[in-house]
Amino acid sequence: MVLGLDIDARQAAYPGLHLFDLKDGILYGPIPSRRLGLSLGINFLPYGNKTCSWDCLYCQCGWTGKEGSPAAADPARFPTVAELSAAFEEGFPALAKAGQSPDTLTLSGNGEPTLHPRFGEAVDALIRSRDRHLPKAKISILSNAERAAEPEVRAALMRLDARCMKLDAGDAATTERLDRPLTPFDLDRHVAALAALRPVLIQSFFVAGALDNTGPGLVAPWLDCLGKIAPEEVHLYSLDRVPPAKGLQAVPKAVLEGIAGRVRARGIPARVFA
Repeated sequence: MVLGLDIDARQAAYPGLHLFDLKDGILYGPIPSRRLGLSLGINFLPYGNKTCSWDCLYCQCGWTGKEGSPAAADPARFPTVAELSAAFEEGFPALAKAGQSPDTLTLSGNGEPTLHPRFGEAVDALIRSRDRHLPKAKISILSNAERAAEPEVRAALMRLDARCMKLDAGDAATTERLDRPLTPFDLDRHVAALAALRPVLIQSFFVAGALDNTGPGLVAPWLDCLGKIAPEEVHLYSLDRVPPAKGLQAVPKAVLEGIAGRVRARGIPARVFA
C-alpha cells in the first residue's frame, strides 16, 4: 500500500523536487515547459483547490480532496465564462505589449480542465481571445481524458491545436492503483475515446519504488493500447515535482529511453523528458 503525506511532510520526503503551488487565478506564467516551450498556463478550475476526476499518486497538485471530486465539486466555484473571457482580454494584450509571446496557451491549472461545467464555451472564449491578441500561440490541453468520450467535450477538445492526454498503464488494475479514478473506470472506453481524438499526443507517467509500472508485464499491454490509439507522439516522463504519495521514485532516463525504444519500434514517435 502506498501511504500518503500531508503537505508539511511532502518537501522533506522529496528534497530534490519542487512543490507546485495551486493557482489562485486564471492566468499564470508564462513559464518554460519541458514539452511545450514558453507556456502560459490557463486555469479553468476553482482557485486554490485541486479539482479532478482522478487522484494520481504522483500528482503535483497533491491529493484530490472531497470537495474537488466530480461528485462534490460546486459549479458555482468555477470561474464563469465571462470571468475567463475578461481575464484573457486583459492578460493577452498585456503580454503582447510586454513583448512576451508564449508558444503555447496550456489548459492545465488546478486539476482536470474538462471538468469546467461549460467547458466548450470556455474553450471558444479562449480561442477568440487568442486569435485577437496572440495569434501565433497554440492552444494545448493536459488532460486525463476521462470525459473525452462525451460528444460535447470531444468536440471542444478537437477545436484545440494539441491534445496531450493521459495513458499511464495498459491494464485497469495498474490504472486503479496509480491514477486512482474517482468515477467508474473502463479501460476499453478510455482507449476508444483517445483513438477518436486523432491527432492526439499521449503523455505517460512512469514511477518506481512503492509502485512500479515499468516492468515488461506492464509495459507490454500499455504498448498494445498505444497500437489501438495510434497517437502522433508519446511523451514519457517521471517525477519532476513533489508528489503527495510516500515512497515513489523517479525512473532513470535510461529506463525511460528503453521503453521509448519499444514505442518507436511500433512506428510511433516517442520522446523522453527526464
